[in-house]
Amino acid sequence: MNNTLNWYALRVFSNRVLQMQETIRKEASSEVVQTYIAMTSQVRTSGSSGNNKASVSYSGNKLTSIPKTKRAIINASNHPHPTVTIQKPIVASLMFIRCSESFLKTLKHNHLSEFTYYTRYSDKEIAKDAITKEKEKPKKKQLQKVPAIIPDDQMQAFIWLTSENNSLQYLGEPKDIKLGDRVKVIDGSFKGLEGHVKRIKKDRKFVITIGSIAAFVIEGITHKMLKKIE
Repeated sequence: MNNTLNWYALRVFSNRVLQMQETIRKEASSEVVQTYIAMTSQVRTSGSSGNNKASVSYSGNKLTSIPKTKRAIINASNHPHPTVTIQKPIVASLMFIRCSESFLKTLKHNHLSEFTYYTRYSDKEIAKDAITKEKEKPKKKQLQKVPAIIPDDQMQAFIWLTSENNSLQYLGEPKDIKLGDRVKVIDGSFKGLEGHVKRIKKDRKFVITIGSIAAFVIEGITHKMLKKIE
């Protein structure tokens, strides 16, 4: 089985991505494994409902806790109201893992009811019949599902975008989205980034895709910043 390290995407059931991240950390042991969950920040008053626990980010064999950030705001009556900044996944059921295919399949075998990984079809040639003494009979191709590998350049661009806490809108899986021209950002803080154009509510928006897994709209990019890729 292939032991090359690649990025894969997991669809975690019941939106338990942070719990699955912790499970992977425990089972990685001596394996070289990295996980990534795209997070966003929400500010809440300390008395509001919701989970105010710090989130956890795991990379390789390091476990990093992201602490709660408290600050005070002043209302019209000049009474301070303590608030907390909460980290939560941008897509509650989506996480990424960089590991070997063997580790991914072992993980899936151990947690069948907790997640599934995204797949693609791969052509695999198989013998149609046994080889006869006279000649080898023709072969045919059979479609086989294999884990979908996410290209490193796409994943690194996505990590950079979400690490900077940029404004992203999740569109779903690209197969449900009709994309237009492929373009490149030629100006601004996103210079060099490549993606597609999609019309949303009559406006042209810049969209990046993560393999065949997900598509996101990036705010703040105008048509003047884009150049069509031939």
